[in-house]
Order: sequence, then C-alpha cells, then structure tokens
Amino acid sequence: MRLSRCIGLSAALALTGLAVTACGGGAEAEERPATSGKASSSPSASASPSPAAVTEKPAPPAELLTNAARVVRPELAPENGEKVGVGQPVALVFKQQKVAQELRAGIEGRLKVSNSAKVPGAWHWNETKGNTYLHFRPETYWPAGTKVTLDAKLAGVKLAPGTAADRDRSLSFTVGDSMVNTVDLKSRTMTVVRNGKTLRTIPISGGDESKNFQTRQGIKTIMAKEGRVVMDSLSIGIPRNHPDGFYGSYDFSMRETVSGEYVHAAPDNAESFGKENVSHGCIGMSTENAKWLYGMSLKGDVVQVNGSSKPKPMDHFGNGYGDWNLSWQEWLAGSALGVRAG
Repeated sequence: MRLSRCIGLSAALALTGLAVTACGGGAEAEERPATSGKASSSPSASASPSPAAVTEKPAPPAELLTNAARVVRPELAPENGEKVGVGQPVALVFKQQKVAQELRAGIEGRLKVSNSAKVPGAWHWNETKGNTYLHFRPETYWPAGTKVTLDAKLAGVKLAPGTAADRDRSLSFTVGDSMVNTVDLKSRTMTVVRNGKTLRTIPISGGDESKNFQTRQGIKTIMAKEGRVVMDSLSIGIPRNHPDGFYGSYDFSMRETVSGEYVHAAPDNAESFGKENVSHGCIGMSTENAKWLYGMSLKGDVVQVNGSSKPKPMDHFGNGYGDWNLSWQEWLAGSALGVRAG
C-alpha cells in the first residue's frame, strides 16, 4: 500500500485533550496558526549563549478558593524523571476549563521553573476547544544536558468563578542530546543532525499534495514512540478495498501530531523514497533507517518540515507541540508576566 493512516492512542496524548483520528492530514486541527506579515524564525539548534541577566516582572498574589464548587486537576508533561529532546516544553493543561485572564499573572507567579543552564524562558497561554494550555519554553531549544524542574504551587488557586486547582504539582526532567531532524519535502529527504553533527540523510516519502494529504509544515516534536502501529483506512472513511485503502501494521512509529502524523517504517513505499510523496501525511522511510532513527530518538526531539508546494502549517496548540512555530515576540505576547529567569 502507498498511503498510510495511523490509529491508536498512547498515554502520552492525554495532555492534548483530543481523540486521535488518523495518520497524516485527514483531521483538521483544533486551532489554525495565526498568520502575520513576518515569518517566525526557527529556534537555533546550537548551544545557547550565556544568558543575560533578567529582571522578572513581579507577580501579583494568586487568588485562592478554600471551598471551590469545582476542582480541576492540572495535567503535566513531560513525565517526572523523563529524559526528553531539546524541543520539549513544560506543559500544563486544564482540561475543559477556561482560566480567567485577570487571574493568569497570579497563577504564573505560582509556577517556578528552574534549569541547570540558567536559561530564561516564559509561559504562554492558549485556549483550544475548551481546554486551557499553559506551556513554558526558552527562546531557543533547551541546551543538551539541561536539568529542568517545575514547582507548581497550585493547591486552591482560583481558575475561574467557583473553580480552583486541586493540588500542588512538581516534576523534574533531563534534556538529552540535541536531535534536530529536517525534512525537505521537495528533495524527499530527512537530514538527521545530532549535537550539531550531520549523521545521516535519509530518503523519505511525505504526504501526497496532489490529493491534499499534505505533511504539516513547520516545527513539530516527537510526542511518543509507539513502536508498531496499526493503520486502517476505515479510520478516515476510506474502504479497505478502495484503491487508496489499506490495513496493516507499521514498525518504529513515532508520533508527531494528535491527528496522526508519524515518522515510521513504510517498506511498501520503498520505490518512492527520495522520489515522490505518496502518503497521507506521514514521513515514511525504509525499515533499516526507521529502526536506526527510532533507537536514537527521544520524546521532544525536533522534526522540522520544509519544502511543501501547498503548505499546511503545523498547529500551534491542540494537535501536538507546535510551540516553536511562534516567534519569541509572539510567545511573549501570550504570557502574563513575560520572561522568567530560569
């Protein structure tokens, strides 16, 4: 089969608040990226320079509710103790809960992010389909080897009239090697760069743009390493006996979006690697290359897609981690307190 569509939901997707649909571009995103006259610049994959001194904006006291009618448990990512890639944000989600604008500065003041590289960063708020996302990232990717800790003093903090957060939360994680994978849909290649050194250029096949199955363009991160994934065209309404229908399992699958874009082995498309884009949006490659890449990869590793002739931008929130598609100025515009020292 030439077109691939993936189903299956991992625990790592719980933070998105969305149900999985399929592999590739069939499901419309929750939020379309904002457009502006100036393209957002990509974060640097190189080591960050020594951070300049940051004067933090003072946080107002957070409002507290002692007997809230509704209590919300914020979910956090990554997992405590996890090793992740340089593109992994610190992520909180308040599921099916809006957070009042006037309370956000006080809430940010209760969230302390510390990191061993002392890299400044900032929080950014987003509401998508009833969920409120609150993500923290530096201006550029985390330096490799950084240890990051979140101390979230949220117990009883008011989120909206009658609603409060249920408990304090904390987590620590470590950033692994810098892995930045650049996909060029025009040349049908993926260039794998680790700690600034190019390791391999892999022939790939991306989404078939002639059928509007574009691979989302922009910066994504690996959300989950799911291994073998069942792909069934019925999940997108295509009968299995249709010319574009299929059913089967694919190995070394790494999820990039909730809607189902994966990087995975696609041996049935071998004749297309480096020559034509024939998938429904996934990035397919040989089993040998997929196994090699899977073994080196972490959640949070960067996948940057360029070269589309019919660009379909990666969503900023709600369909995975599209955080890095926002410029630093755009990111700060979504923060209540601005840059924090780290």
